[in-house]
Amino acid sequence: MDSVSRIHRRFSLTLINPSSHKTSLLISLACISVIAYTVDADLLLIPIALGIALLLFRIDYLLLKDHPVAKLSKVYHTNAFAFMLWLAVLILSILLVAMLGNHDTLLIEGMVFAVALRLCIFTSVFGSSLKRSALIAPITPMAMLLLLLPYDAIIQMLDTPTLATSMAVIGIAVVWCIMADRSGRPRVESTFRLLQAYLLAWTERDARLMESIMASKAEQSTVSTKILAFRREHDDAHAIGRSSKSDSMYDMLMLPDVHPGPFYPVGGSNLPYDIHARYTATVAVMHGISDHSSNLPSRDEVERFIDSLAEYSIVEQGSTCTASVEVQVNNARVTGIAFGRVALLLLSSARGMDDLPKSIRDEVEHYAFEHGFKDLLIVDAHNCMGDDLSSEEINDMIDACKRTLNALTEMGQHRFRVGVARAWHESDDIGPAGMSAIAVLIVDGSSNSNSNSSSNGSSSNHNGLLILWVDANNAVKGLSAYLEQSIRREVVASNNSNLYVMLCTSDTHYTSGKARNRMGYFPLGSVTNRDELRSMLVSLSKDALASATDAVYEARVSRTLVKIMGDEQFSNYSYALDRAMSITKASITASILVFIVMMLSTFLTF
Repeated sequence: MDSVSRIHRRFSLTLINPSSHKTSLLISLACISVIAYTVDADLLLIPIALGIALLLFRIDYLLLKDHPVAKLSKVYHTNAFAFMLWLAVLILSILLVAMLGNHDTLLIEGMVFAVALRLCIFTSVFGSSLKRSALIAPITPMAMLLLLLPYDAIIQMLDTPTLATSMAVIGIAVVWCIMADRSGRPRVESTFRLLQAYLLAWTERDARLMESIMASKAEQSTVSTKILAFRREHDDAHAIGRSSKSDSMYDMLMLPDVHPGPFYPVGGSNLPYDIHARYTATVAVMHGISDHSSNLPSRDEVERFIDSLAEYSIVEQGSTCTASVEVQVNNARVTGIAFGRVALLLLSSARGMDDLPKSIRDEVEHYAFEHGFKDLLIVDAHNCMGDDLSSEEINDMIDACKRTLNALTEMGQHRFRVGVARAWHESDDIGPAGMSAIAVLIVDGSSNSNSNSSSNGSSSNHNGLLILWVDANNAVKGLSAYLEQSIRREVVASNNSNLYVMLCTSDTHYTSGKARNRMGYFPLGSVTNRDELRSMLVSLSKDALASATDAVYEARVSRTLVKIMGDEQFSNYSYALDRAMSITKASITASILVFIVMMLSTFLTF
């Protein structure tokens, strides 16, 4: 498992707290009420205790509010966990009562566990110093204890085992605060600061601290962006991207080497839309073969990267392309088309996948250049949820790419037409860049619609290509097949066209962190109904086909030096989180042992 995957496993820990601060507040007040009832407090005191608890929660917030992460909602969450822990200890007291006839022995111990938890959360999550947290953490639990029980009753409970247990629990909490914060050293100076930066970005949409940390550890790298620009004749009203080197208007497919991420709103997480906003609404920003090591760590680097796209070199220009080709090798599917000596390959897996490994791009690019291509755009369609590809599946994908390139080299080229249609849809599984349909249609010549089969795969040719592009992070399993089949049946066949259809997503991370699920994002089709998606994409496809006009292409490449996050940074974060988790498990184990010793002591002294 790579570093990013190990970090992602920890994301589920951020989903433990209730989704609403009101729920946490109700939990806190309910636990206080049950605790009061359990210790036989005067019933008239319970409403007073709840009112004072509300006041004390506000005091917690006032004492901590100078820390950026400290919000009243987080204070409510913290107290919900603290009082639930106190109540859990008291429930064990009830079990002891049933067995031993003992009573109230674990009340103070339960309060101490609540204090220890508050101490840990105030230090790690809120960013309060250990000394300050140690002063604030006892206030609310101790006030509730003093309110619910007479002073003399509390004094009677303060025997030697209780005091020893309390000191041990607080000691474990203090040691945890120190060791967990230092768990990433020397590569990560403060694990707590990293946690606070993440929470600020995720919950408050304040990326400044997170970007500062990431940018300080980023590495310089030269990245390229490949662009297929189409100038359509007699369609000035619809054409959309103005060339920086002429007054001509272009529709553009962009393929950046950088990867969207790491999570919204940090760095390049909304990169597809950021490019759209600069180069107008009908640019399709495809997902290349890259991973999170290619994330842009800050908004400054995003702006520098987008600025650089205005400067490019032209690889090739022309007015002809081949028919489209599709090759299937087991689960690997590759759809390709060549514009002159520049090939466009769209890669997908029927089993599903995450980001494709760079080894595919390296080998296929080398093969393409050996076979006379001047440039190659390899698009990761990113259109089906699944695990990383196995080594056999990677080899199948490489084989399918090579078969596609071989077929393209043997085909004639013809004049072509291009049509584009755009739409926007507000949904948690679709980013702000919306969706588009891009149609490439052969004007003359036959499509050579024959089919060749072998034991390991099959290939066939069609007279064009229809790309369905959505600003989304992957798609639920089965959605791409459903949408592609629907478009072929409802649009392509009805227009007497012979086109391949491929659904592609941008892999935007605009939606990441918004979903309360283990993935941390909503893949396409998890929120928007698939029939609604089908209806929108059918309409877009029809508009794209109807708007198709004669076109010429321009293959461009832009290169720039920017900071990317790199592999080492994720490795360091993963190391820090893994060690912090190990320290946390050890601390929890130690606390449980102390609790067991406490119960045994109670049993022996009864």
